[in-house]
Amino acid sequence: MKIKNLSSIFLLVLMECGLDLQAQTHLTGKVVDKENRALSGVRVDFSNGRTKTATDGEGKFTISYPDTLQNRRLSLQLSGYKTKNVTVNKGQESLRIVLLDSIYQLGGVTVSAPRDGRFSDYSAQTTRMTTFDVTTNPAALADIIGGMRALPGVQTNDNDGRLIIQGGSSDESQVYMNDLIVANPYTLTARNSGVRNRFSPDLFSGTVLQSGGFNAEFGQALSGVVNLNTKERDEMEAKTDVSVSSIFADVTHIAKKPSYAYRANLSYSNLALTNTVTGSEYEWKKPYQSIFSDIFLIKEFSPATKITAQFNGSYSAGTYSGKNIDGVELENRFKQTYLYGQLNFYHTFNPKFSLSAASNIMIDKLSASGLQYSDDKSVTENVWNHNKITLQYKSGRITNRSGVEWIGNPYTETYSFITDYLQKMSNNLASVFNDTKLFLSNNLTANVGLRGEYSVYLKKTNLAPRLYLAYQPAAGNIFSVALGDYFQLPTRDYLKIADNLDFASVRKISAAYSYVKNTGKLQLDAYYKRYRNLVTYSQEAIYNYSGNGYGYGADVFWKSNFKTLEYWLTYSYNHTRKKYDDFPKAVAPPYVAAHALNLVLKYWAAPLKSMLSVSPFVSSGSPYYSPVFPHEKLGVTPYRSRLDVSWSYLPKQWIIVHFGCQNVLGRKNIYGYEYSAANPGLRREITASTDRFLFLGVFITISQSKKLNQLKSL
Repeated sequence: MKIKNLSSIFLLVLMECGLDLQAQTHLTGKVVDKENRALSGVRVDFSNGRTKTATDGEGKFTISYPDTLQNRRLSLQLSGYKTKNVTVNKGQESLRIVLLDSIYQLGGVTVSAPRDGRFSDYSAQTTRMTTFDVTTNPAALADIIGGMRALPGVQTNDNDGRLIIQGGSSDESQVYMNDLIVANPYTLTARNSGVRNRFSPDLFSGTVLQSGGFNAEFGQALSGVVNLNTKERDEMEAKTDVSVSSIFADVTHIAKKPSYAYRANLSYSNLALTNTVTGSEYEWKKPYQSIFSDIFLIKEFSPATKITAQFNGSYSAGTYSGKNIDGVELENRFKQTYLYGQLNFYHTFNPKFSLSAASNIMIDKLSASGLQYSDDKSVTENVWNHNKITLQYKSGRITNRSGVEWIGNPYTETYSFITDYLQKMSNNLASVFNDTKLFLSNNLTANVGLRGEYSVYLKKTNLAPRLYLAYQPAAGNIFSVALGDYFQLPTRDYLKIADNLDFASVRKISAAYSYVKNTGKLQLDAYYKRYRNLVTYSQEAIYNYSGNGYGYGADVFWKSNFKTLEYWLTYSYNHTRKKYDDFPKAVAPPYVAAHALNLVLKYWAAPLKSMLSVSPFVSSGSPYYSPVFPHEKLGVTPYRSRLDVSWSYLPKQWIIVHFGCQNVLGRKNIYGYEYSAANPGLRREITASTDRFLFLGVFITISQSKKLNQLKSL
């Protein structure tokens, strides 16, 4: 009897399967966000539970159903996105579905890493720049860092070029690439000249500045982080770019195959022509020149497993001479070899669990002479190795990301003057972190983080809690608040001298309001931060970490467009007082201005096939101090301003002619004063090494369609 019943059941099951096989439809779908980025881990429920599946690493899913099925309805769910219900037409074989943000990701202003779903939760205080934004900003001339002057809370000085974020020094921010710190991301330059970022903006899907706060995953930064995420295979396009300009010659080749893509670049730079045309305060005996190579590979082994690999190498050299304020001529000869490699591994076990592992290494060898005396010399070798393993869990309204890190940083410096002075250290850092994102409702989200670090060199530990809350009362509007502790090791200039220091720290609270509509954004920020454990030293060169301070400020950012005119308006106010270095009391740092206003205008003139861009900038002056201890405030420098213009012309869709001029009016901005050691009453202004900077280039793109160019949006 039992055998007979089992046979009947088996027969019924077989008949049902046979009916399904007689008339089956195979439905494939792809799920993306409104920026066309693939969404992995989306829960797909078909026909009220008949079939349940999830999208893979490319946002794809496949289901099968009988043609006789009446209820053909899909329900798609992913934390942070609105649930979407889709009716499937009879016989339909493919779908492309767009999920809209629920609260956290607001169109065009945040970034996520689609490789493993890493979240960057401080969305209201996060601003994203595309490659097009960077390359068409006349203040940038295709430099990632230069383009960030248009963002809230950011200042840069022409005699340095590095980022100053919300009153923090340039050492208080970090550049991350695919979740790892890039040590020394700036190119070599002459004294009082602006640096540039080493990496091409075309390599990245977007450049993201996090200034109001950032996840516990990111450490060793007090004021902000810059996130660079390399492009996915789907974002890369097969082509060859050839560029010839007044500064460099460059060729880039991109190949794209079904399971992998790579980008290879070779570039040569020489500033001889620029120095001749625009002039310089220095006499260049050998012009600055460099040879640069960059290789990037992304390989997809399966929808769940992929790697990215990158190598960056450059050699730079030059010789220039100039007189100091006392008339002594110094000839500075420099050469640098820079090697950088990074490997990232991503694997998704199932819709809930994913793993990422990453490692990078940098070797930086620099030799320079004529630094302080005519016959001195410095040789440094800096090695940086950052390793990270991260496990992510996503389920329902909770996403948790935990990981461990190890940073190794051996450093050697030899300074020669009459005799040799050798300094060596090995600065190793171990870290653990945990970030938890909670969707408390469709209008309220929270992010709770905790980071711990241990310095082997200093034998010190820190623990940094962080909290972020965001509320969205209506579509496009978001209010947020962030509170957290941020720690950073003292700079190498201090660590190589003393090992009895501590982590510098900032406790920061910030609030923001953002309104996003289509491509426009209005953002209002306010912040307060308290500094502790800053390095100070006395006239006797006794070092300690008794320094402290505070800072507060506000930022306004407005980006929008009127027909073919796009405009970016940024205003920043900052009030900072810090007791640091050999200042005997808290002072306003000389590197930051209290007020800064920046405007970027871009106009597409269709009849002229041209993009015209103008960027005026103005800021208040900054204080300057007596070089004699104890330092006294001697005054404030005059206000600073700069007007930059650029013109991009398309004679053909695949050819771009670009002209740019920074500081068109030739204004000489003053960033402080250099004082004579022999005659204390003698001083001279510290300004940028050139009055203007001119650029002219032709960019040619070779592709099958003959429709691609190096500014994809043109």
